[in-house]
Amino acid sequence: MNTKPKLVDPNWFQKPKPKPIKKIIPTNVDNSLIINIIGLCILVIGGLCIYQRYLDKEKKELETQNKIIELNEYVKRNINL
Repeated sequence: MNTKPKLVDPNWFQKPKPKPIKKIIPTNVDNSLIINIIGLCILVIGGLCIYQRYLDKEKKELETQNKIIELNEYVKRNINL
């Protein structure tokens, strides 16, 4: 006596067909070698940049000192006018 009334006849609708399950073949691709190579390249490029800055340090300091001396002479010349 405790049955629920059905408002729609289930035979009117088709049941959805189950989708075929794709089998995933596990591939054992190890990306750690590629990640290590990329990290090593980044370290090498960074090291080269720092080394280049080290080589150019004296040259830049000399150029800066020359600019300061030239500015000082320019100011002295223009003050005496």
